[in-house]
Amino acid sequence: MNKEVLIDIGSQLSRLRLYPVFDICHYLLTALHVRDDIQQYPTVTQNFIRRHPLSCWLSTMLLCFSNTILSNFLLGDSLVQDFLHHQHLLLATICWYCVFYSPLDLLVRLIRCLPIHLVLGIGKELYRTRKIYDGVRSTIVIYPEAYLVIILIGAIRGCGTSVMTLVDRFIRGIWLPTHHEFLFPSFTTKACFLSSSIFLLSHLQILKFEHELIYLCIASMFIYVRVITSFFKQYDPFMPFENLTSGLLFNSWTELITDAYRRAAVSNSLPAPQNAALPAAASSVNNPAGMMNAKKEMVNNDSSSKGVDGKKRD
Repeated sequence: MNKEVLIDIGSQLSRLRLYPVFDICHYLLTALHVRDDIQQYPTVTQNFIRRHPLSCWLSTMLLCFSNTILSNFLLGDSLVQDFLHHQHLLLATICWYCVFYSPLDLLVRLIRCLPIHLVLGIGKELYRTRKIYDGVRSTIVIYPEAYLVIILIGAIRGCGTSVMTLVDRFIRGIWLPTHHEFLFPSFTTKACFLSSSIFLLSHLQILKFEHELIYLCIASMFIYVRVITSFFKQYDPFMPFENLTSGLLFNSWTELITDAYRRAAVSNSLPAPQNAALPAAASSVNNPAGMMNAKKEMVNNDSSSKGVDGKKRD
């Protein structure tokens, strides 16, 4: 494909208006995620959705606006900035209500339908890419030389939902301190940090590529993994590289060499009965006198083990 065409596609994607189409994709999938999480980790209260609608709504709104809440908290801005725009809050509330309380769960069944789920997933990944890009660009204006802060804010804008899940479950009465994103980071979190770093390198002119091409490549990466995950469930392309680097960087070389030497010593010390029996049999065949002496020793030992009555002793 022509390079100018790709640049034009990337430029159009970077200028897409998120509200309301892409926001709806984000709100619907986030509400569906909360509903699935309630079913996976049920509370003591039976029928939690019906009996505690306020807690359910609050946890869903927290995840829907978690990107802005976390980034504003880190930058020292107002945490309720997104809630000042009533249209966003109203739209998220409508999506929440339709996902949790639609008659016969019609909307949930439609969302779970694979073609519709793919369309919503693609819309959310475009929404995520734009949030990362805007986060990096806005933080550069405030802290132009704080590279770590720029990467962090850009990544949080894309994966705030995953990071805020621990607080979301706590609001619903579930405390799972061993299940959070810092212990078991998902592909989304790792990809958001990588994308934020790439956008920063592009801004610093370290990567000599057009911004539109970089934007298109990152959006394509998120969409590709979303499609693969929809068909084959869990998929993390970073896992092979993590296994390689963890073995090289985070393991002691002395321990690796010691373990390898210990395994080699144990394998060498194991007996080999078949290999040992073959030379013995070969030597007895080649030496008839040795065979006769062995037979005489067996007869003498057998006769010495018998008593006066001729019976064999124990």
